[in-house]
Amino acid sequence: MRNCSRRELLISAAGAAGCLSLSSSVKADPLGMPAGFQIYGVREEASKDLAGTLKQVAGLGYKRVELCSFPGYANSGFGPLASMKPEDVRQTIEAAGMRSESCHFQFREYEPAMLDQSIAYAKGLKLKYMMMSSPREGARDPNVTMDLWKWNFDHMNKVGERVKSAGMQFGYHNHGNEWKTIDGVLVYDELLRSVDPKLVQLQMDLGGVVSSGYGPVKYLEGNPGRFCSLHVKDAKSGQAGGSLELGQGDIDWKRLFAAAKTAGIRAYFVEMEVRPPKDPIKALDESYTYLHRLPV
Repeated sequence: MRNCSRRELLISAAGAAGCLSLSSSVKADPLGMPAGFQIYGVREEASKDLAGTLKQVAGLGYKRVELCSFPGYANSGFGPLASMKPEDVRQTIEAAGMRSESCHFQFREYEPAMLDQSIAYAKGLKLKYMMMSSPREGARDPNVTMDLWKWNFDHMNKVGERVKSAGMQFGYHNHGNEWKTIDGVLVYDELLRSVDPKLVQLQMDLGGVVSSGYGPVKYLEGNPGRFCSLHVKDAKSGQAGGSLELGQGDIDWKRLFAAAKTAGIRAYFVEMEVRPPKDPIKALDESYTYLHRLPV
């Protein structure tokens, strides 16, 4: 056996370290954050067996779960969980080895008659973020006026103040409705102008942006500090749906996560709204594998 010189040993060690560095880079989750998922994508499975579903998804590699308010979403697939106490929901999440700091609530759950109840539910879950998942119903009408949208923005500021006083952060989640123009003004641009960043943080749904023909990178880079989190899904420009497995659409993920870092994103949640013949658990698995291999 040939004796190696000290120089050869140093070169060999450096090469091994480089390989390890490359390997850890390839296998690191984006932004150095634990990957999360949105529970809405597996609502059928979760409503039948919440604990089992969480453990199954945790086994794929996900460490965070963003919830939907089970009482508020009782008619959207979570009926069997609607009576579950928020403290019990939190314990079930923790038992699966996960954490949850964010939850979606329906618009009506932020109306005066229900706001205190929603805040109490959020506190039981020990949330940091209360997200509004959609605007007042009329905002989805094809003939909606900007005045109605401005009413929504004003309402968001008021709700944000209440949520902040309760020790949490309020946020708003977009779909595709905000990426339409009214009298030459893009609704999302008006949203950015109208809401107070201290009271209303934004959660960008990438599918809603890209499928509407807009670029998320531009908005993330141009509005640092305005976005708290992302709903991660792939999409194709101009194609309705906007919920493809990662790597199946138009998003340049390396560039997207670089912009997310600039924007100050603090969490991201994979949301797979696919349905048969595609298994949403399998879609989560494929998306996590793609995320985990990104050299970012």
